[in-house]
Amino acid sequence: MPYIVTNFAYGFGPFLRTTELALAVNAQRKERGQEELGILVPWVYGEKQKKIMLEEFADHADSIFLDEMLGTILKQVFYADSTYEAALAVWVADYERVSMEAKTHLSTSFAVESLSGKPSTIEGKDIALELARAPRISYGVAPVYGATFGNISDILKATVEVSTSFISADRELIKQAIPISEALEASQTMVGAAEPGTFSYVPERIPLLNEVAIPPTIRAPHGYEGDSLTPGIFVTITGIPGLERLYKEAEALGLTVYSNDPERMPGSVKASPDCIASDAIELHFARSGWGSIWGSMLLGKAIIVPEFDPADDPEIFFNNECVERLGLGIVYRGQPLPELIKAAKALQPGIQARNQELRTRFGTLDGNEYMARLIVDHLPS
Repeated sequence: MPYIVTNFAYGFGPFLRTTELALAVNAQRKERGQEELGILVPWVYGEKQKKIMLEEFADHADSIFLDEMLGTILKQVFYADSTYEAALAVWVADYERVSMEAKTHLSTSFAVESLSGKPSTIEGKDIALELARAPRISYGVAPVYGATFGNISDILKATVEVSTSFISADRELIKQAIPISEALEASQTMVGAAEPGTFSYVPERIPLLNEVAIPPTIRAPHGYEGDSLTPGIFVTITGIPGLERLYKEAEALGLTVYSNDPERMPGSVKASPDCIASDAIELHFARSGWGSIWGSMLLGKAIIVPEFDPADDPEIFFNNECVERLGLGIVYRGQPLPELIKAAKALQPGIQARNQELRTRFGTLDGNEYMARLIVDHLPS
């Protein structure tokens, strides 16, 4: 069986988005009478990753394969428990070595486990396609197609121009990382740049030569069809600090706090992010990753994001700027909860109009389906 291998940046969103794109590629191939491909995913985050993927992709559990060794290799250059600057230094120093480790691994026979738990072996020569999302290393084993929220080289170049009082990362390290990111982007046969994305608020931005515009690359959220909810706020748990005061205000106003991970937010009620569509949900709080931004946007709701921490990934600095400039949400700077609720509701008509503009422009709001069609059109049958 031929395989797709995914290559992504740190965090949970990227492995979900690349898997969604891989499944969309298979759907396009099936529609055209072509063989579906196995999907090989680096197993970076242990049982937590497997649990999340089973919740999202249970219907495809026998055709998605987790590669623990590739996950271990990839994790070496990920931003996780260290600071962003420390992770950047590791990436700059170890990019070539880690890329070679991945290529060597993927060029042999190696053990994997299906998402359904069955052990298997894959022959590297059977990898036919790589799907990337802001990759940190080069696999070098198959043609690469990407889908992204913004090119890392653009983010790094823009960071150089920002004061270190806003983004603290060492500028010499940033400059050393720019050619690495440029090489990774140039290696992609085609990269879909989702709209809106990190620099959609910059009208003079020049696209890469291999870049095409696409809709948001996230599975379109469903309208809420669950049990009736008491009025509340939804918090996407990704390690957001500094919202404790808001939780107390929500309680004082009689609002329930819902979250996707009550274990990390004691006292919250577990709920699917789909419930953001419910009229009962007054606000959605999340770090400004594009999965969360698009999830709110496609449901016609504004997102509330925390202020940028100068030591965090610079992408988030520019994402926050984009959220405010395009009217997709609000940066939380200590505003009282009633004020936030009023401001968020005022943004909804503009967000809904943006969704309609995207639908008119692309014919769909499903960026995975759109990009998958372009990829399958481009690949030999």
